[in-house]
Amino acid sequence: MTVSEKIAARYFLLAKNLIYLVLYLLCRLFRRQKKVSILLYHSIGINNAKANVTPEQFEIQMEYLKNNYNVVSLDKIMKFVKEGKSLPNKSVTITFDDGYYNVYQNAYPLLKKYGLPATIFITTGYVQKQMPLNQIQLRMLGWNEIKEMSNNAVAIGTHTITHPNLEQVDLETAKEEILRSREEIQANIGKEVKYFSSPYGKDNEDIVNLVRSMGFDYAFGSLSSKRFFRREVNRLILNRTEIDSSVAFWMFKVKLTKAVDWYAKIEQNASKIVHKFPFLSKVDLLYDMV
Repeated sequence: MTVSEKIAARYFLLAKNLIYLVLYLLCRLFRRQKKVSILLYHSIGINNAKANVTPEQFEIQMEYLKNNYNVVSLDKIMKFVKEGKSLPNKSVTITFDDGYYNVYQNAYPLLKKYGLPATIFITTGYVQKQMPLNQIQLRMLGWNEIKEMSNNAVAIGTHTITHPNLEQVDLETAKEEILRSREEIQANIGKEVKYFSSPYGKDNEDIVNLVRSMGFDYAFGSLSSKRFFRREVNRLILNRTEIDSSVAFWMFKVKLTKAVDWYAKIEQNASKIVHKFPFLSKVDLLYDMV
């Protein structure tokens, strides 16, 4: 990035934070309905990846959730959606994508310490290998760690074999990626795999229909702009709220409220306007860097 681009990005970040703050204050004034928030993490370690959260940050967040929210498993949410089971107010679910070893090393002990359930989506082709995160190579989980966590309040879901963008592959390839990864996880942990997460959050109607035909209880992708959901939503296009290195503690609190939904709607409408004018493409790129 050039100096001018860095300055512009800083202004975008300031504007974004100010909008979030205003929405958060409005949310506190007009909070009405019971909702569930699903958080997405990737790496919990010491590295420079944007999609990373340090162990210290993660513990502060987990302690806050333990003291202020009801952290529930995806199984409980499944009952909420499918069977009409009631969940406590301010419910939160914790998920991790990819399957980095530092989740076992740093997050898993803290989940046990605070008694919090979670779900990890495994990219099976990288088990016991290395996988890039924001161009940084990180060690991945092995089957021993995955099985241990699956026996201790951590559900295991599939995240395909090779982590492709499913919008850019044919349906047969997508089916093979999802089906084989699920079979491999089930063979190694001895449990049914009920959850699927689409790499990069990319999907389309064909992928949603494919996942439905495979009998998954939940799938996470991009077709829903909602960061919260109620019982009537399509459980095969659930979205999540990502927590990464850019999320300060005050912003973490904001992202647990309805403000994140309102901001997503503003972002969605602004994006439509920007895409109508090609000369604003640079603005779009700079915003994505924030």
